[in-house]
Amino acid sequence: MKNVAITILIFTTLMLTGRRACAQENLSAGGLVSAAYYMGDFNPGGPMYMPSLYVGGMLSYRFSDYYGLRVNLGGGELRGDPTRYSGRLLSNTPGQTPESFQRFFFDADARFEVGFLAFDPFGRDPKKNAISPYFSLGAGLSYSSGAPYMQLPLALGVKYRPLYRVTLGVEWAFRKTFNDNIDGWENIRTSDARTAGNNDWISYAGFYITYQLADQCLCHDLK
Repeated sequence: MKNVAITILIFTTLMLTGRRACAQENLSAGGLVSAAYYMGDFNPGGPMYMPSLYVGGMLSYRFSDYYGLRVNLGGGELRGDPTRYSGRLLSNTPGQTPESFQRFFFDADARFEVGFLAFDPFGRDPKKNAISPYFSLGAGLSYSSGAPYMQLPLALGVKYRPLYRVTLGVEWAFRKTFNDNIDGWENIRTSDARTAGNNDWISYAGFYITYQLADQCLCHDLK
């Protein structure tokens, strides 16, 4: 009976250790560098409007060759100039004057990622499962000018495996915020007007690099 108990204990320990290794195998960490810009009253939709530096880090968990979860944390700068906008700015605030702005922001979000092609960060063949376009959608928080606000991030990108356990990616992300005061200008609002389009957006385009935190062979050796 004692030998059976010892055998069960050893087997359970190996199984739990193997599961932890498998989880680590699917986990990657890295950083990103991007150009951030804002879309709002001074810039209704122009891409790469007065871009500024955005840097951050990420942690990703791979469920399969197609699906994953990613957590992002970063910060950057946003700028805007009303003199560059040729349209008419309306406000309910008497005497409100649009002014140029330059402010830092920080954000954190979690996104579910879906790949269009199978992607394997542990492959050694540069032509097999080494590249995949993807999109991601999630939710997060931003902080700027002393106040937090919610955001909904949507991103499109392409990732590529140049080396074993190394992934490079390019990404264009759009964050719809629930804040109309990033640029210091609040749109005119009436009781019967739709206000869904009044909130400002934060966008960035750039590249990132990640590294798998555990080697695949460690996991399979323990199975």
